[in-house]
Parts: sequence; structure tokens; C-alpha cells
Amino acid sequence: MSYRNAALCVAIFCIALPTMAEQLPPIPTASYDTVDDLSYSQQSARRLWKPMARTSPVSVVDIGGRKALRMPCNFRGTKFDRASWDRNLKLDLSMRKGLQFLFHCRDASPIANFTIYLHSGDGWYRAYFDAPAKAKWTSVKIHKKDMAIEGQPAGWSNIDTVRISAWRGQDVDTEFYIAEVGLFGEAGKVVIVRGDSAARNAPGEVNSVKEYTEVMAHFLDRGGLSSTILSDLDVTAGRLKDIRLIILPHNPNMPDSVADEIASFIKAGGKLIACYQLPNRLQPVVGIRTGRHVRQEYQGHFASIRPSDKPLKGAPPVTQQASWNIQQASAINGRARIAAWWHNNKDQTTGKPAIVVSENCVYLTHVLLGDDQTKKLQLLLAMIGNIAPELWREAAEGSLLAVGQLGPYNDYESARGRIRELTSDDTRALRSLESADRLRKQALTLLSEDKFSEAIVTAEKAKGAMLDAYCLAQRPLAGEHRAFWCHSAFGVSGMSWDQAIRLLAENGFTAILPNMLWGGVAYYRSDVLPASPAVEERGDQIALCVAACKKYGIQCHVWKVNFNMGRATDSEFVARMKAEGRTQVQYDGSTNDRWLCPSDPKNQELEIESMLETGRNYDVDGLHFDYIRYPGNEACFCDGCRLRFEKTIGGKIDSWPRDVRNLERLRDKWLDFRRQQITAVVAAVAQRAKQIRSDLKISAAVFRNWPVDRNSVGQDWKLWCDRRYLDFVCPMDYTSSSSQFHRMVENQLAWTGKVPCYPGIGLTVWSDSTDVCKLIEQISITRQLATGGFTIFNYGPTEATRVLPLLGKGMTRSD
Repeated sequence: MSYRNAALCVAIFCIALPTMAEQLPPIPTASYDTVDDLSYSQQSARRLWKPMARTSPVSVVDIGGRKALRMPCNFRGTKFDRASWDRNLKLDLSMRKGLQFLFHCRDASPIANFTIYLHSGDGWYRAYFDAPAKAKWTSVKIHKKDMAIEGQPAGWSNIDTVRISAWRGQDVDTEFYIAEVGLFGEAGKVVIVRGDSAARNAPGEVNSVKEYTEVMAHFLDRGGLSSTILSDLDVTAGRLKDIRLIILPHNPNMPDSVADEIASFIKAGGKLIACYQLPNRLQPVVGIRTGRHVRQEYQGHFASIRPSDKPLKGAPPVTQQASWNIQQASAINGRARIAAWWHNNKDQTTGKPAIVVSENCVYLTHVLLGDDQTKKLQLLLAMIGNIAPELWREAAEGSLLAVGQLGPYNDYESARGRIRELTSDDTRALRSLESADRLRKQALTLLSEDKFSEAIVTAEKAKGAMLDAYCLAQRPLAGEHRAFWCHSAFGVSGMSWDQAIRLLAENGFTAILPNMLWGGVAYYRSDVLPASPAVEERGDQIALCVAACKKYGIQCHVWKVNFNMGRATDSEFVARMKAEGRTQVQYDGSTNDRWLCPSDPKNQELEIESMLETGRNYDVDGLHFDYIRYPGNEACFCDGCRLRFEKTIGGKIDSWPRDVRNLERLRDKWLDFRRQQITAVVAAVAQRAKQIRSDLKISAAVFRNWPVDRNSVGQDWKLWCDRRYLDFVCPMDYTSSSSQFHRMVENQLAWTGKVPCYPGIGLTVWSDSTDVCKLIEQISITRQLATGGFTIFNYGPTEATRVLPLLGKGMTRSD
């Protein structure tokens, strides 16, 4: 054999064998059902895991005789947005909680985020996941409740492809490994039916379906009740055979075939909780009739749920819920009773039923919202216990376990011991710990006496006392920037600006960013934008906010939504902008009438002058950009954009808009053109604002992944920092994953340079907007990374009354 042939054989032999990877930590033994243990050859791996365009192929590695998959992310010197691989794999997740795998990544900093997609029918289920610990293998669980819908999937029972994507965060190469792909979570006695059919029957409701399913699942998890999310596309008699309770959290336009299956389930002895929609085919089965749709007559019309004279056992006396509309409901032939009524924000009954109960169904006349978490959990458990009493014990035991599950702690003893160490010299915290201990013992006694509803209420009080002790144990950091975005121009609902700002000051905050103007409306007396009619009725909101801020020593940075005119903009103004050719056109030729084109000089001038007007006419501390970008890469392709781009490049575009995407010589110039339009507005405001007042600070809320977002939405915010257009920047790092938050902020600090970075924390968009423990964890990360401050979204009623006072006990306490 020649030397060349021998070498070729060796090379082929090496390719065929799994790569050795002794430098990686050992793979833990999986304790769950695996569906792909990756025990195949190198050649098979590359055939099974198909890379998307420009993605490098996978390889199998051998770690102590066990197999893992190496997934390379070659971002250095490339321009694609993500590394991505597809694996054809038939799965039935219909009665499981989700998908699970082991994961390892030494350096995830080049990756903005990871996404997993599950293909089904004509669509996908999609969820983000994070890179956990760097030094070891970690189990990643993809819960069905967290997965959004793209297209029109055919249910969890029809998964045929798994796609894993790693999105570019930096132009640096890295790699990650997965092993032991499997399923987790067997079906319990409770099923939450998610209305996935809405993707076809009511596409405008898809996001709401996901949101309220997730809220319901969160409450059941918190209450210790095991549940499974079942797509309505997967509902069959066989899958419901061993189920005790079905919950419909928000199921618009349920197919008749699904309603018939649920009706048969109820007739066979099953129980139902339905929220908002109660399908017509189920109404005679449960003895409850729905009537007309009732909108709130004013804000605060439907503010709380209160028991009737025939209440649910264990229901709290008052449960706050800020609903905006409800469904009228009544009993059929006396087969049901009204168990609770809606009350307004003045504690007056509205005469509208909130909860109607029959022998086999509890019907809530609106969706279950995530506000008033403690009382809401008690109410839900009461709803469950009254029609499925056999679930009371499980719920009570779960509530007791949850007493010590807060912050970094997984059980009561570790939480109690660690908090005691942190609070050895704080008498208030020690008293709260003693109260938690006493209440927990009372709850255990009540459980032993089979007094389940009382045990649940007492356990919740014990958890409240533990939370109080934990918050008291935190320590403030002097001199940091502590801010809230406030999305409503009128401040916190139910409070005056004076009350809302005083509350911020009392709890150690230093700044507020109130949303006072959009692309087509102002909430003050403006000479540039149309003023909202509410200004005449409720006053100049900037003037009211600034007066309160000056009184209590809080900075006011006026927040403008740029280019986006929003729903509150007068329709005549929108029509005029469209008639003048100033609104956006999508790549496919459709129009986006509520967005102004950023390249139009008149629109740029409107943005600049409206922002400068607020700095000129009011004693504000700063001007804050938001939506200072394009809505995405699908816009804008209006005639004006074409003319202005052609002028910029000094030539004609033959095929518009196709050529600016498909021709290499034009693509980069087009992306640069988009960035220049946005940057021009930022630069003009920054430069001219300093002429108005040298201490006027300019800031911006920006997307979190600059290397990608500068192309996708034209937001080149690193350049704005480099050129010192901004005095501080607030990347919107809205993730409930603290390890991902940490990685985001680390990357962003490198991009901001000498400009202060006050990361945006997305409290309000989390599944639990009262999760002060998670908030404390993310604030602690900003301190570890020495950002000098943070910005929280959003300052609303729940945040003001249920979160802010807990932060003020320790984390942001004014000493």
C-alpha cells in the first residue's frame, strides 16, 4: 500500500470513529426516558442532524464510553444570524410535560440565546432555553407551557422534527454539547387544555392563549398540584381516561369535536374549570349558560372578586383582579349558583357574577390573571377543591412544601438557616422568621386534621413571612441609579403622580422614565404633536410628573416611543401621514400604517422636534429614546426609501426591493442606509439637547444583542455610545433566566464602553410579575458586574404595591 493510500485510510478511519473528548466533564446518568442517546456513528450523526445554510456539521464525541453531540458555532468572520440543526425525530409529547436533554457549554458569551423548535403539521412549537453552569453538564428542561406557536402545528402528538438554534451574540467561535435527549413529566390527574387550534380558527388570540395557559400552569405549580398541558388538537377519550379535572384557561373558538370529547368526559364523572369561554356544547352538560360580553364602563369597573352568600369553601374574602371585560353568566334550571361577584375599585358590587358553580364545573367569567398572586392561588385551589375534593390534600401538601421554596432555596430548612445567618443582627427579619416558623407548624397541624383549605391559607401566610424575612435580609448599595419605566402617561393606575413618586422615593429609587409621547400623540400641551384629548380632562402629565419628582427628589427622564404612532394616535393624523407617503411599507408590499418611515426627512424632524420640545418646556432631567429602530427587517420599503437610497448610492435599483436583499453589492449598503436614518435622529437630539441645557441627559432603551440588531432593526447603539450621543443606555434584557441575564449584561458592558449601562429588568413580562426574589437576583447581578444601576419594567399597580415595598425593606432601602 502506498503512503498516500495508507494516509487516506487513516483519515477515513478517524472520521468514522467518534471524536475523543476526555477534556469534557463526565456525562451524568439520565434518570428520565431517553428518545435519542446519540449512540450512532459519526457519519450517521451528520446525516441525522442536518445543518442549516452556512452552519457547520455536528460531530459525535466519546466521553468515558458515552456519546454526546458537539455543535459548533462558527461566528468569527461570518455573517449568518444563527447556527442551527434539524433532527427528524417522531415524538408524542401530548401527555408529557416537555422535552429534556443534558447540556454543556464552556463559553456561551458569543451566543445571544438558544432556541428549540418542535415541528408539527404546518407549524412549530418554539421556546428559548439558556446556557446554565459553565463547568459541568446541566439538565435543560423545555416545558410545553413555555412554548409559543409559529404557523399552524398539528398538536404535541405529531412532532416530527427537532431544531436547535444558537443565535449570534458576538463574532467569536464557540461550541456546545448535548446528550441524552428525552422526555419528562408523566400525566397527573389535572389537564390544562391549551387552545392551539386558535392558530387556525382565531389567529389573533394565539398569544393570549399561551399567556393564560402559562399563568394557570404557574399557579398549579406554585400550589404543588401536578398538571399536564394538553393541546386541544390532541384531546381524545383515551388521553382523558385517567384524568380527574380539565381546566380551560382561555379557549376561543374551540372545535366542536373537542367540546364533544370534553362533554363525554364530564358525563363520565370528570370535572371542569372554565375561564371566560364556555363552549356552547358544554353549557347544558354543566348547567351554566353564558350571555353577552360585558366591557368595563370605566377603568376599575371590574377590580376584585368577592364571595357571595353561597361561597366557595376556602375562597379568600377579596381577590384583586383588574379585568377589562367579562362574560355574563347564569344557571340553567337552578343547576348552578353564583359563588362570587365582581366589585369595582370603590368596593361596590357591580351585580355581575364572577364565579358560577355547578356540581361538575366552576366557571370564571374572565381569564385568570397573574395579579394578586397569593389570593389568586387560594381562589384557584378553592375552585379546584370544591368540585374535586380529592385534590385538596395534594394541594395542601404542595403549599407546605412551597413555604421554603424562594430565591436560591429549595426547602424550608435551608431557607430558614441561610436567612438566619444573613439577618443575625436584624430584629425585624428574625421576627418574620419566627412568625414563618409558627405559621408553618400551624399549617402542619391543620393538614394532619384534614383541614385542607385552612392549611393552604396558613401555609401561604407562612411563605409570606419567609419572603418578608428574605427581603429584610438584603442590603442596599449606595449611589446606584435605580429607575422604573412607566408605560402609562398617567402613572400608576389608582394613584396620583404625587403618590406614585413619593412611593418610589420612600423605597430608595432615584429615577422614573414615564412614557409621555409617541410617534403621533403627546400627553402634554404640545406644539409639535397632536395632544391626547385626555390632557384637557386629566391635565398636562409631564407637568404633573415633574412637579412630583422635584418635590421628592426623583429624576424624570421623559420617554418617547419613536416612529410608532401607537393605538392612541388620532385616526385623522394617521390617515394624513399615510396620504403624504410617510408611513411604512413592508417587503411584500403591504402597509404598516401605524409606523412612520424613519428615512423620511419630515418624520425625522417630527421625532427630533417633539423630543427637544419636552426638554425645552419642562424642567426634566433627561430625554429617553424607545422604539428608536425599524420594526424588523421587513420594513421599510416605501417609494421614498427607494428614492433616498438610490440617491445615497448614486444609482438606480432595477428590481426593488428584491435587489437590496439578494445582491451582495447592495445588501451591506442597504443595511448601512437603514442604520444611518436611525442614528441621524439620535445624533441630532443629543447635540441640540445640550444646547438647550448642558446637563440634560440623553438615554435609550435598546434591543439587547447589538451585533445582530444593528442589521435586523437598524439600531447601532454601540456607535451611539462610542460617539457619546448617549449619557446612559438601558438594554431591554427581559429574561427570567438569571444566568442568561448575566451573560447579556457582560456582553453589553463591552459594547457600551465608558457610557453607563443600566440594564433593563423585565419584571412585568415574567410569568410571575411579583417575583421579587428573581428581581433581587438580577439586581445582584448588576452589582456583581458594577453597572452602577438598573432599570425595571414596568411601574404599574402590582409592581407599586406588591414589589416595590419589598425591595424597600432591604435591597433598595434608604438608610
